[in-house]
Amino acid sequence: MEGYNSDKLRSRSQFGPARQAVPLHDRLIAGTKKMSTVSQRARNKPSWAKTGLAKPGPLKPKQPANGVTKERLLLAATELFAEKGFHGSSTREITWRARTNLSSLYFHWRSKANLYIEVHRRIFQLMTKVAQEVADLLGQGLHSSKSLDEMMEPITNRVFEFFDANPNLARLNLHRVLDDSVLAARIEKEFENPLHQAMALCYRRLTEEGLITVRDPELLSFSLETLLDRYFASPAHVERSLGLRRKELRTRMRNHFRETFLRLLR
Repeated sequence: MEGYNSDKLRSRSQFGPARQAVPLHDRLIAGTKKMSTVSQRARNKPSWAKTGLAKPGPLKPKQPANGVTKERLLLAATELFAEKGFHGSSTREITWRARTNLSSLYFHWRSKANLYIEVHRRIFQLMTKVAQEVADLLGQGLHSSKSLDEMMEPITNRVFEFFDANPNLARLNLHRVLDDSVLAARIEKEFENPLHQAMALCYRRLTEEGLITVRDPELLSFSLETLLDRYFASPAHVERSLGLRRKELRTRMRNHFRETFLRLLR
């Protein structure tokens, strides 16, 4: 053949003898075995190793998503009701702050009114618990022949700790006082009145035993709560009104609460 260079053909022998062709059937069998080996190794690895990531720590139990959303709505509602009251807080604001939507609010709580009632139910459950602690401290102290002055310090500490830990409480109370509605009346009847009546019964019983002298048991707890609500709703406002620095105001408020409580018991 003209133009064909036989030297190029001969030069191929420099690369060694040509490979023998492997039949297609044998190649398929070899490939299948290799894939099987790789798959077996992968199956033997833990699931986290297949991703190429570091080994994870121990799994933590997850809370149900519905429960988390429901509590977020309640927390958001508590904050907004304390800031703006019931009528000033919209359902859209509540869901926006809770990072959810209106359908979730209505699914979990049915209405804004139900949320409002539940917020106060939980607040008054906490108030009832601390009121019981105060009554126990007072009763145990009086029956152990301690003086009122000795008992009043731990009582004052417990009350101020409680209001510090629940900053929305005082604002919720003041907003409700201004809300002369059927809903507010229901909360006062179901939650607030039983608490005041229970404390009045405690003071009346201790008075009958001759341990204290309370002339108006119903008004005692009401007077103390009003004093605390006025201060804790906005300490900054009281600072401006009285022209006192925060630290000095708190010290004097604690002393005033303590002395007022003592006077009402004697």
